[in-house]
Amino acid sequence: MLLRRVLAVPKPLNFRLRRSLSVSSIIQPIRLIKYTFGTTIFTGLGFISYAVYESGPEWEKFRRTSYFWSHMIPVYLHYRYQQMYFQFFPTKTPAEEQQAWLSLHNKYCDYVMNVVLHQRGVYIKLGQIASTRPDIIPKTYLKKFAQLQDGVPAQPGEYARQMIEQAFGKPLEEIFSEFNPVAVGAATIGQAHEARLKGSNQSVVVKIQYPEVRRLFGLDFSTLKRFIKLAQPEHLPLFDEFEKGFQIEFDFRREARALDVIGRNIMPLYPNIVIPRPIPGMATEFVLVMEKLEGTKLVDALKVEQAKMAAAQGKTLEEFEQEMMAKYVSGELYREAKKKYTPSALIVNTYASLVRTINQIKNVCIFLYNHSIVPIMQRVPMDYIEQRVFINPHEIIDLLNDVHAHEILIDGIFNGDPHPGNIFLLKNGKIGLIDFGQVSELSLSQRLKLAKLIVLLAEGTKDELIQHYIAMGARTRNMNPYVIEKLARLGFDRDDPEICEGKNAQLFFESLGKLDEIIQLPEGYLMAARVGLLLRGLGTWIQLPHSTAQKWLPTAKQLLEKYKDVNESLLRESV
Repeated sequence: MLLRRVLAVPKPLNFRLRRSLSVSSIIQPIRLIKYTFGTTIFTGLGFISYAVYESGPEWEKFRRTSYFWSHMIPVYLHYRYQQMYFQFFPTKTPAEEQQAWLSLHNKYCDYVMNVVLHQRGVYIKLGQIASTRPDIIPKTYLKKFAQLQDGVPAQPGEYARQMIEQAFGKPLEEIFSEFNPVAVGAATIGQAHEARLKGSNQSVVVKIQYPEVRRLFGLDFSTLKRFIKLAQPEHLPLFDEFEKGFQIEFDFRREARALDVIGRNIMPLYPNIVIPRPIPGMATEFVLVMEKLEGTKLVDALKVEQAKMAAAQGKTLEEFEQEMMAKYVSGELYREAKKKYTPSALIVNTYASLVRTINQIKNVCIFLYNHSIVPIMQRVPMDYIEQRVFINPHEIIDLLNDVHAHEILIDGIFNGDPHPGNIFLLKNGKIGLIDFGQVSELSLSQRLKLAKLIVLLAEGTKDELIQHYIAMGARTRNMNPYVIEKLARLGFDRDDPEICEGKNAQLFFESLGKLDEIIQLPEGYLMAARVGLLLRGLGTWIQLPHSTAQKWLPTAKQLLEKYKDVNESLLRESV
């Protein structure tokens, strides 16, 4: 029998392959186990080979790379599968599809957040940006990513002590009379602690950088760029610019200089803006000491006001936010914002001054009562009336846009990271701006070109806008005028449903890349576009959607008027 088997004519390869893959053979337990085991081994070897190829010989790089890919690829594939499934098998009602997506978001929300917190660094920065866009990011993820504004787990106090003593070369007790070992905030590249300077007893904030973030910077961006190339290749030009902007955040001495320069540029012109000053001689590469601003995050203060508005309408804050977001998606909110009457700053400030005066008079009366009637008549002392800070959201949005337009177009040096966690409402009613790590600069030539783009977006014709954006460096595979115009508007004008033709801004941008592949966006302008994006995100969050071009138009005209005799020659120069 053995000889017969040896001499038998072998079956064709395709016959053996069909037999091995046939349904009847696959369902056999032993074959099924062998097939599953072999598939798993080959897939695992392929994944390990790719991770080793990408990360290089260092074990830490391999560990981070393999962790990211092994955790995020299944998530990506599940979302893509569900998207394709609904294309071929639509649900009977939109509510059914929404429920299916909600279940998927709930399944992966905590999972993705844990990946971000595990990787830290640039992953947290991307999460912070995502948390400012309720019009793009699902609500489930939005709430989770909001924790990244200042709720990232921090390193212990002993770690902070070591970094400070290493930076200044002396014991911590010789530098500060008080030091809070519990970080008041932690985010992308470091954490912050409250302290008091020894001698002057001045309240300060101490920023401490995580040295390992810089070491892993290149690897993390390489990994993310490969993932974006797989998942959303149309975002690669944006991500390349974002990578360049992130590199400047690692030296706190540069941030100290930026705080000083921008503070001197802005605060004399805008008395309601406060930028903390760095403490002279207390800035090193990894540690920075600056003035402490007394206040709360602007979004927290605005949420209190929104809760009052919701209560007045008999709704919960969550119901109120859902209603406003539905209006945004339909475009109704943007139309209402253009028609809605906004009290002028003079009216609001006059009213606020009147209320403060009345409260001061009441507090004087309470003081007299507590120090006369109470001790004589043995009465219970009355509490003093706390002065209320009046918030005008329209005025705040206008102020933030005016300040950043001035930084970008007039001064040419600006903070590229004004996300909500970096904007404070101070106890005196002023707006505090913190975290100037991602400061960028634009040359006069770049500023003039951007100013002309702003004017064309606000007042120009479509043809003029397209020609100018191409001159600035925009390139697509087929140079489709429709795509180029939309790219310019998404960058520096609006990304509401009207511009995005009823689509989510993220999906609309993706559709533009499919219609005409995006090769290049104007180089050097991403951080300026990001400022507009973050401020629009804040506006959307507080139900005040707006056009960046319209808000920055007066400043753009001011710059072009100032250089009207030379701007054309500068505009012809390469960026």
